[in-house]
Amino acid sequence: MEDPASTTVMNINDMPPEILLQIFYFLESPSLSETRLHDQPSGTLLDTEPELRWLGPASLVCKTWRSLALPKLFRHVLWRPQVSSLSAFTLNPIPLLRFLEDHGLERSVRTFTLVVDFADEWADTHRRTPQIRSVDLEWFWDQIFSVVDPLRFTIIAPPTTLAAFLSRMLFLDDAWSFDMPYHILSLSRTEREDQDPFSGRSQVDASLSGLGTSAAKSDGSEGSKSHLAAAAAVNAAATTGSSGNATSSSSSSCRPSRRRRAPPCPLFTARRWTGLLLNEGSSTKVYRTYEFFLRRPPSMLGALLGCEEWPNDAPLVPPSVVDLSYVAIFPLSAQVRMLLEHLPRIDRLFVQLGPASASSRRLLEDPAEMRHVDPADLWMERDSAYSYLIREISTAPVALPPSPSPSPSPQATSAAAAAAAAAPARPPSALTSGRDSRRNWALLRVFESGDDKEAMDLACRSLVDRPLRGWRIEGDGRVFVKCGYDNENEAGAATAAQGGSGDATAALGVE
Repeated sequence: MEDPASTTVMNINDMPPEILLQIFYFLESPSLSETRLHDQPSGTLLDTEPELRWLGPASLVCKTWRSLALPKLFRHVLWRPQVSSLSAFTLNPIPLLRFLEDHGLERSVRTFTLVVDFADEWADTHRRTPQIRSVDLEWFWDQIFSVVDPLRFTIIAPPTTLAAFLSRMLFLDDAWSFDMPYHILSLSRTEREDQDPFSGRSQVDASLSGLGTSAAKSDGSEGSKSHLAAAAAVNAAATTGSSGNATSSSSSSCRPSRRRRAPPCPLFTARRWTGLLLNEGSSTKVYRTYEFFLRRPPSMLGALLGCEEWPNDAPLVPPSVVDLSYVAIFPLSAQVRMLLEHLPRIDRLFVQLGPASASSRRLLEDPAEMRHVDPADLWMERDSAYSYLIREISTAPVALPPSPSPSPSPQATSAAAAAAAAAPARPPSALTSGRDSRRNWALLRVFESGDDKEAMDLACRSLVDRPLRGWRIEGDGRVFVKCGYDNENEAGAATAAQGGSGDATAALGVE
């Protein structure tokens, strides 16, 4: 038996860095910037990141711990800029980005969240959308994405501020009746363009290589010379051309010439985003007003779909997006119908129209929130929206796979390959424009509801006399998957559903 007195006790500072990294790995937890995007939007929604509880103090122990913990601490960045005016955006290098560059943390950032709690009171009073000069916006997005390469980029801001960041117009005539303080717009992708199987190992190597460098630098250190030179160039261009390029604020009633093109928004093309989420929060306050169903919310949904007047007639959803999520708490059914009638070319649609989390469900128990509101109106609008949605799914044409064709000759194959090489590349999701919603519904692969199963059951009962063709139900009844006809069993099930041998509720699994 080994003598306890002869056992050597190792100091934690003498442990190999790989073991310390493994310990820090167990201190991580899911980021709020990914798990709370479906909650009621607020300026403090993401203020309590779990990593700060343990990794923050660990980074202050010594240089070694700091260099190992910093890449994990800055994996999910929450930036709240001190903005005093949207019409005079600063062109100075952003200190946060300078810090990331100085410490080699650019590649560690996985999610980047921008929280802007500044609202233009003058614009709100005069019911106008504040504007940021296009040259300032282009510089702003270029500053961010020239440094960080996140997998998810999120903006939490008031509706008017979000519209200004997207260079779009916002209908504000009825905004007072909705009283929406914040909206959430989130763009995501599954991997980076230069992703490789050893990317995770490279990040570990980068953390270990930082042990020999200084872990802290003065916050007043100079930024990169390229940033300063670019800032001077942009400042000079803005000074010389401000008289001819300045744009005046436009109200919702202003109708510019149809020949003018909508200003571009570099945010949607800065990366090849594959997912888009829009969370508009609660609309319960509008139900206090007379004829609430005639109101129009201050929403960016129409601008994203490109189904409104100039400059909102050009869709902002890029062709690379295949996953669209729309989250709201008791929105008006007309708002949901706009999404259904102008569905873009996507593979997956996620819709949540009621409170899902515990914090969101507290809205129904808040006396101030529910004052002069009839709860029956809330559920009626939600059920109507789901009825419209299920009707679109049931009446959408079934996109059958093409029948197998005989093998082409070698000459035809080479000619087709040459023609394909000469043709310009086009993303799969750009095969159909967002205006052709009927065909887009036929090409939709997955629909998922974020609400309870009861909402889907009520909507599906309206399909008793109409069979659901080409879809199967998975999970707890809230996920609709397009039948792929991969085998004879699926083909037979789809044929039976199309033939209408059973009612729709049986096909959906509704009791």
